[in-house]
Amino acid sequence: MSLQVVAFAVLAALILYGSYKVVASPLITHSALFLALVLVSVAGVFLMLDAVFLAVVQVLVYAGAVMAVIIFAIMLSEQREIGGDPSAQRMGFGEELRRALRSRHWGLLPAAAAALLAVLAIAGIGRLAAPAAPGAASTSVADVGRALLTDYLVPFEIASAVLLAAVIGAIVLTAREGSDARDGGRS
Repeated sequence: MSLQVVAFAVLAALILYGSYKVVASPLITHSALFLALVLVSVAGVFLMLDAVFLAVVQVLVYAGAVMAVIIFAIMLSEQREIGGDPSAQRMGFGEELRRALRSRHWGLLPAAAAALLAVLAIAGIGRLAAPAAPGAASTSVADVGRALLTDYLVPFEIASAVLLAAVIGAIVLTAREGSDARDGGRS
């Protein structure tokens, strides 16, 4: 077994474990941190595929900016737990797994299916060899940036406008909540 297969298996395990903990963690801040783990692990998969630009964008945009927005939203909501009794004793991963497997809901079925697909992909990874395209396009950062600002300028500007609208909406909502708190809830 090569080092690349082992690295992929580790990254896949981190993605599956982090994804499970995102939905199973009772504390919302822990869910956000496990989401960051998943996003960074996906960036690792991109690095294994020699997609360095995608890995950098994944870390900067998703693991950086989007996670900052999520943490900001959690701080604004002032909600610490997702649900349940705060005095309930925390259980370990093994106990969570045992209870999930004994439940009627079978919440881990999608994770098991993804693990099976990962094993099948690892088993067949040596047989799949894509031939290099003659005269393949360059994927340097400069070429991607040039394409974004020439061929894909309109979608790029639309995405910028959507992000700007989201930031303005967050500012307006925050300003309203702050003025409601100062007025004592009077409108």
